[in-house]
Amino acid sequence: MAPSKEEYQLTYVRLDDPPETATNGKRKSRPLSVPEQQAILQSQTNFFGSSWTFEILNCLVAVAFLVAIILVLYKFDGKPVPDWPYGITLNALVSVLSTAMKAAMMCIATESLSQLKWSWFNQGNKLSDLALLDAASRGPAGALIALFYFVPRHLITFGCLILVITAATDPFVQQVMGIQGRSVPTHLNASIQVCNSSLYTDFGEGAGPGMNKVPLPTIGAIYSGIFQEQTPNSKNPLVECATGNCTFAPYQSLGICSRCANITDLLTLQKAAGVTSQQATYKYKLPNDFTFQTSMTGTYLMNSTYLAPLVSLNTTGLASILNFTAITSSGYGVPPAVAVSATECSLHFCVDTYHAAVNGGAFTEKLTSIEGTSNYSSASFENFEIVPNTCYVNGTQQESTHSPECAFKVNPLSTLALSNSITPLLKGTGSLFISNRPSWSSDSIKALYGTYGNYTDINLVFQSLAASLTSHARSKICHASHGGTAWSTVSYVHVRWLWMILPITLVFLSSLFLIITIFHTRRDYIWKSSPLALLFSNLDLEGRNPFRTDPTLKGIQQTSRQMEVRLENSPDGPRIRAVPVS
Repeated sequence: MAPSKEEYQLTYVRLDDPPETATNGKRKSRPLSVPEQQAILQSQTNFFGSSWTFEILNCLVAVAFLVAIILVLYKFDGKPVPDWPYGITLNALVSVLSTAMKAAMMCIATESLSQLKWSWFNQGNKLSDLALLDAASRGPAGALIALFYFVPRHLITFGCLILVITAATDPFVQQVMGIQGRSVPTHLNASIQVCNSSLYTDFGEGAGPGMNKVPLPTIGAIYSGIFQEQTPNSKNPLVECATGNCTFAPYQSLGICSRCANITDLLTLQKAAGVTSQQATYKYKLPNDFTFQTSMTGTYLMNSTYLAPLVSLNTTGLASILNFTAITSSGYGVPPAVAVSATECSLHFCVDTYHAAVNGGAFTEKLTSIEGTSNYSSASFENFEIVPNTCYVNGTQQESTHSPECAFKVNPLSTLALSNSITPLLKGTGSLFISNRPSWSSDSIKALYGTYGNYTDINLVFQSLAASLTSHARSKICHASHGGTAWSTVSYVHVRWLWMILPITLVFLSSLFLIITIFHTRRDYIWKSSPLALLFSNLDLEGRNPFRTDPTLKGIQQTSRQMEVRLENSPDGPRIRAVPVS
C-alpha cells in the first residue's frame, strides 16, 4: 500500500537539540561561528586557482582559437578563395575554429556560473534559486531566464549575459568573411580586327583599263550599306573575346568615311511662266550648274549625280573616292506646298581611332576621332598614304607621326574600283506623277531618297555605306588584328573586420569573468557543477515544525520557495542551513 501524501516529509536536524545527542544516537556538533568558518577556509593549503585548472586551460584555448581565426582571415584577406582537396572550404575551417572557441567560452561561463550558484547562498536566499541558477549554468536558454530574474544583482548577471551573447558568435564570425568577384587578366584570346598600315588592296580587273571594279564581297558590302543594313555598332564579328569580358587600348584602323552638307541655301529658283499657275515650271540650280525641275504636270522627287563638283564641302588633303550631289522635293506638288532641298556628300579614305570593350559578351566600340591627311592625287597611280594627326602604336600615343606604323597605305586602283562600283548606284531620278505612285530610276535612288529626301535621310545612307565598307575592309580585306586583354572573374576573400568586435569582446569578457569568479570565490569550496556537493551536504532546519511536501517536482518546488537557506561550514563539512520564510 502506497504511503499517503501526509507521510512524506523532509528529514532535518533540529538545531535546538542538545549538542551531545541526536535522534540516531550519534553525537551532534553545533554550528560553527563565522570566525570558525573563516579559520577552516584559511587553513586550506590548496594553491590559489588550482581548482580552476580546466577553466584556465579553456580560457587559453579560446584565446588561441580567436588568434587562429584572425590569422587565417588576415592571411586570406584579399586573396583568391583557396581550392583545397576534398571540397574543404575556407568557410568550413573558420566555422570549426569558431565552434571550438565558442565551446571553450561556454565552458568558462557555465562552470563559473555553477560556482557562483554556491556563493549565492553565502547569504540567506530562497532554496528555489538553486534550481534557477543550476538551469542558468546549463545553457543560454536558462541563462536568459536567470538574467531577467537577477538583474541587476550579483555577479551572476554578468555571467548570464556572456552566456546568452555567446550564442551569437557563429553568425558574427560567418559575417566576417565575404566573397567578392574581381576581374583579373588572363592569357586567353582577345583581339579585334583592324586595317593596319599594310597596303590596302581591293580591286578587280574590270572590262578594260580604268574600268576596275571591286570583288563581289565588297559589292555586297556596298549594297548592304546603301540599303542601311549596316550601322556603326554592327561589328560583333570583328571581335574575339574568349571570356566575354575584354578591354582594348586605343587603336586605329584604315576606314572609309563620309561627309555631307546641307546646301539648300545655295539653290536659285527660276519660275517659268505658263498659261496658269498650275502649268508653271519650277527650275532649281546650284552654283555647279546642277539643276532640278518640277511642276504640277511633271513632278519630280529627286535628281542626283556624282559628276558635279562640290560647292560647299572642302576635301583638300583627303583621299577622295567619290562626290555626290542631289536636289530633292519633299512630295507631290510644287513650292511652296512642298519643300525643295539640296545635299552634297563625299566618300573618302580616313583613319579611325577607337576605344572598345566587351562586357558580359556585349561588344561596344566607340569612334573617338576621324582624321588623316593624304598625299593622294587622282593624276597619279602611285600608292598613297593617309597619316592621322594623332598616332597610336600598340595602344600608346606616339609623339611623332613619321614612323611607318603611322602611315596607312592604299593602292590607287582600290580607290578607282570603289568609285566605279558605287557611282552608278548614285546617279538617277525619282518622279511622282501620281500622288501615291512614285517612280524611281533604281532601287538605290529610292534608298537614298528615304522618307523625305532631305539632308537627314541622305546623310544616314552615306553613314551606313561608310560603316559597311569599313567593317568589310577590317574583316575581309586587311586580315590584321589588335590585341587586347581578356578578363575573367575570380572570387576573392573579403574580410569585414568590424564583425570581429563581438567575438573578440566575448573572449575578453569570458576571461575577465573567470578571473573575477576565481577571486570572488577564493574563500569558498570549489564545487562548480558537481552534483556530489548536494549529496554530501546535509540540510539543517531551524524551527519546531518539519516541512511536509509532496515528492513530486511541483511539490518540491513549492516547498523550496518557503525555505531560506544559507551555506555554512562545520567540522563535518559544509551544511545547507534552512530557515522557514515567515
